[in-house]
This record gives sequence, structure tokens and C-alpha cells, in this order.
Amino acid sequence: MAAPWAAGCELRIIGSIHGQTTNNVLHFATNTQINDPIQRDALILALLVAMMSCVTEQLVGAITSDWTLDRLEGRSLFPTVGDPVIKVPDAPVAGQLSAASVSFASSLISVRTGLGGRRGRGKIFLPPPGEGETTNSIASNGVFVQLQAFINCVVAKFVGQAASEQWRFGVLSKKDLAGVIGNFNAAFREATTLVPNRELAVMSRRRIGRGN
Repeated sequence: MAAPWAAGCELRIIGSIHGQTTNNVLHFATNTQINDPIQRDALILALLVAMMSCVTEQLVGAITSDWTLDRLEGRSLFPTVGDPVIKVPDAPVAGQLSAASVSFASSLISVRTGLGGRRGRGKIFLPPPGEGETTNSIASNGVFVQLQAFINCVVAKFVGQAASEQWRFGVLSKKDLAGVIGNFNAAFREATTLVPNRELAVMSRRRIGRGN
């Protein structure tokens, strides 16, 4: 798939750790022609269902048991902004690793699009592993392998010509978008590679009392 895109949307993976909200925002685009809001929302729901399986089957194996999944939300951004479509897990979902001592540590995945500059790169700050899987601020090999399994799931569904779903994952440049939704085609770039980082990152907004 490639621009011009028929539609673009925003997906949020919303959970909590130590009472603080975790809110991972991902962007997608599709060439599938959408004729009405009902078809659009059904297509967004299919995106949420596909991502839900990657989260509940792969990602939880890389995350502390202090994290729980609340819901996934998908919202149309282009060509029109729509209300959120919500998908809650069929059963309670939590991370599978040991407890974490802080809320603001994060596992970082770098997103690359094959284009240079900051506009061609993105970052995903996922909830962290537990203390038992962390040494000197470095995640264990098991965490790294599980993050790669999550990436493989996302790539198989949403990246490249062989992707199984109708949506393509990518980076949306706020600078190129400039607050004008009509700039979506120029601002969205398809992802080509997702790379997990062994070193834990910091998401300061997740500190107790700071927000998400």
C-alpha cells in the first residue's frame, strides 16, 4: 500500500501500572475504500481485534504483572475525525513477569520507515518488565525475545506487502500534519522495521502524580 491513503486512524493501547495510566498511541492507514461510517467503524474494529491478539498473546510476556490492560481504542483521523471504537479484552489481561518497583520505566521499540530525519522515525514506550527481569537497567534476554515476538506479530499483520490485515502501521509526523487533517497523506509514512531496545527507557509522565 502507498499514498494516497483512503483512510487513517489512531489506535490506543490503554492500561495501568501502579494506578497510573499507560497510553500507547499508534497510527495506521489503509487503501481500502470506505463508503460510510458503519463500514469505517467495522474496519477499525477489525484493526483492534487483530492488535488485541498481539497484545494478549505476545506483549504480556514482556511486561510486569503490575500492568493490566484496560481497553483498545481506535479513532478515525482521516479523511474525517470520528468517535472512538472501543474493544475490551474478553477476560482480564495482565503482564506475566515479576513486580516492578517504579511506574515510569519503559521498554522502548524504535520504529523506522526507511526515510531519514526525525519525521521518518518513531518510538513506542511500552510498559516495563519486572525487577526480576532487569539488571543494571538492562532487560533480560527473555524479555528481549518476547518483545521481538510482539514485533513479529505486528509486522505480520500490519507491515509490508505480505501483511495479513487491511491496515498499515506507520509514523505520523505532527510537524508535517501541522494540525490540518488534509495533510495526512504527506505526514504518514509506512513503517519498514521495528527494533526492540535492551536498555530500559523512562516515561516520566507515568510517575506517580504526573499523569500518563
